[in-house]
Amino acid sequence: MEEQNTQLYEFLERLGKPGCIFIDLRTPEEYAQGHLSGAINIPYDDLEEKKSRLYKKDQIFLYCDRGNVSLMACRDLKREGYKVINLWGGVYALQKAFDRMDKKFVDMIWKKN
Repeated sequence: MEEQNTQLYEFLERLGKPGCIFIDLRTPEEYAQGHLSGAINIPYDDLEEKKSRLYKKDQIFLYCDRGNVSLMACRDLKREGYKVINLWGGVYALQKAFDRMDKKFVDMIWKKN
């Protein structure tokens, strides 16, 4: 569990940094309910046709509901030369971690439409 928390904080530290692209692979409806600030919504089913818009030089961070879909997408993009990192546990892990974080920080990084 501690390793997963370390990975989560390293993931969040890159939020908003130049050259770091965060992609939420969930549906537009799920994205609207809450997402990381600055993350773009590319549903998993649309990723194949939209990946050409991504730069292979950027560090791409993927997340989904529980981390399984983003793990598959991560594996596929890595094979094609993209630099990608998967968020283990996805939004589920984020929301559990939010309970232990400062509310002001959470409000800064988690947006709802």
